[in-house]
Amino acid sequence: MTLQTNWNYETSVQKVSGLVSELKSVTLKKSTLTDDIARELYEAREQLSNSGYRSDLVPNGTRFTWLDYLSDVGLAKSTVHRWLEHYEPEKQRLLTDEEYQAKQEEKRRAEMSIRDANNSRVSQAIKTGSFPSGWNPECQRLYEDRIKEERLRDERIRKMQEEMQKGAEERKCREDERRARVEEIDELVKGIKENITKRQVFKERIRISHDGKDDPFIDAILDYLDELEDDNRRIEACYNIIKTCKGIAVDLQRGQNG
Repeated sequence: MTLQTNWNYETSVQKVSGLVSELKSVTLKKSTLTDDIARELYEAREQLSNSGYRSDLVPNGTRFTWLDYLSDVGLAKSTVHRWLEHYEPEKQRLLTDEEYQAKQEEKRRAEMSIRDANNSRVSQAIKTGSFPSGWNPECQRLYEDRIKEERLRDERIRKMQEEMQKGAEERKCREDERRARVEEIDELVKGIKENITKRQVFKERIRISHDGKDDPFIDAILDYLDELEDDNRRIEACYNIIKTCKGIAVDLQRGQNG
């Protein structure tokens, strides 16, 4: 569509404002949009978006913007954007619903093709370490996002590995402690058994009577002797015990004779 060379801001505002007023009296929906309104809105948007727009064509050389225009005609930007999606500038008419759906599908395919091409360039850049032909700002954004994601992923993997290693070490430590406690208990039980066996053998060697083998007094004496530093002290203790026992026996006999 060729833009008008003598397009005038005020004239367009007056025209569209009148058409919009008529439209609003019915309903401000796309279904009531006319070719005439769509054509004028498209013309205005392109004129005001054109860097060569001549401000000397309006009073006092005022430079109007597209938002100024929408405000003056009483329409929201989102509404007009939605309307112009249905407008075909080359044919200067509104698209049918079928044509609009086909246009949107083509637009999605084009966007997908561009997105796939950009992702392919990013993958190539990451793999080779150099930017391929066709690199653009969107590629740069995707590239930075991908690098950031990979760094975060690597960091998560590293932390998981550290936690797994730490968990394995803690489990090994607990297992070592458990094994050490079991060995300590086994040694203790073994020592007790050996001590009992040794004591029984000793009692038999010194010919303690059968009843005396389980006598607590005998066990108490043996426990006392075990606590002494060496055999010399034990021999001395035995003589003292014998002397003490003899003295008690003599005293008891005197009591019986008296």
